[in-house]
Amino acid sequence: MNIGEKLKLRRKKTGFTQEQIAEKMNITRQTLSNWEVGKNFPDIESIIKLSHIYQLSLDELLLGKIFFKGVTVMAKKLTQLEIQSMIRKHYPLASHFKELNGGLVSQTYSFQSNNEYFIFQVGNRPEVYEKERWVYHCFNQFLPLREVLDIHVPESGDVYSISRYIEGSKLFDLNSQEILDVCSDVIKTLDLLEGIEITGQNGYGRFDHTGHAGYPTWEDYIKAVYNKEIYDWTALEKKGLNSDVVDQAIKELKSHIKNVSLSKKYLVHGDLGSFNLLAKDGKIAGVIDWSLSMYGDHLYDKANILFWNEDKLQPLIQRITNKYLNTQESKEKIYCYMLRIGLEEIFNTVILDEIGYDIEWVANRLQTIINREFRK
Repeated sequence: MNIGEKLKLRRKKTGFTQEQIAEKMNITRQTLSNWEVGKNFPDIESIIKLSHIYQLSLDELLLGKIFFKGVTVMAKKLTQLEIQSMIRKHYPLASHFKELNGGLVSQTYSFQSNNEYFIFQVGNRPEVYEKERWVYHCFNQFLPLREVLDIHVPESGDVYSISRYIEGSKLFDLNSQEILDVCSDVIKTLDLLEGIEITGQNGYGRFDHTGHAGYPTWEDYIKAVYNKEIYDWTALEKKGLNSDVVDQAIKELKSHIKNVSLSKKYLVHGDLGSFNLLAKDGKIAGVIDWSLSMYGDHLYDKANILFWNEDKLQPLIQRITNKYLNTQESKEKIYCYMLRIGLEEIFNTVILDEIGYDIEWVANRLQTIINREFRK
């Protein structure tokens, strides 16, 4: 979704016409229209004005991060002083605290102690941190992973972990040239993931903090999203979302599921994007946040990047498209995976009331994928 599409979506959600916004901004309607269709872009002063009109933060306006307030959000966001106090229980000399962006549920800080840097995370379930630790111990010889050093589960209060720091910037924070410079190494990292064949673990789909996955086949995992015993969609319209796009997506997935077959299973990150790839000097320095990782088809990670279609990653998306959408078989599989990714995001956000991204954008993106003929 580009910036223009985001601006148009925000305007429509607030019920304003282009003329009304243009009048509030003291600009012409054509100027606003040019922004919304991507002919040119507003300057920072105009973006700030738009954020005030739409009553959104800059992050919400530009990143699409309008969160549904669900039950998985932390009961209370901790202050920096509270976090410093928690860290200093274990690292009395800790200093240089810095909050890091990217988490929907948890809070993440970096800090220094005895000339070393560390990562502090709070707000997730202990199993999430245990899974990160398990992934590191099993796969750090193949990938640059963050090592979880300690997991603390207090009798009262939030669970937190402390990990080693990986020097690098999230792809989201890179400029356009830096993204271009690192694209080749992102592809190499995807190749590394593709080379990690899973042979000693049972099951498919998401695995737990012991490495166990629950589905007997990969096809079962993909099909689960329309299994009424697992995903009950009946409450969708009661929650305020038109079910048409979900019905279409499920119908499409059912008609194409025969194309999802797997002779080997691989390690799949499950949520690859600009917030969990760290880069330094044109190289991938770290692959972080493995809570959604699974065993299955390596094409699922490519499908995830294609589904979210981040502005920042367009050069990478083009390379993935050229490399992996090159056969009818891979096109069909990626199409099925993108349908499942969109359906699960809608289910988790609307039905389960979990924290998620702007559900209207997700529904529109899913509709676009259904309408597009890219797989033919």
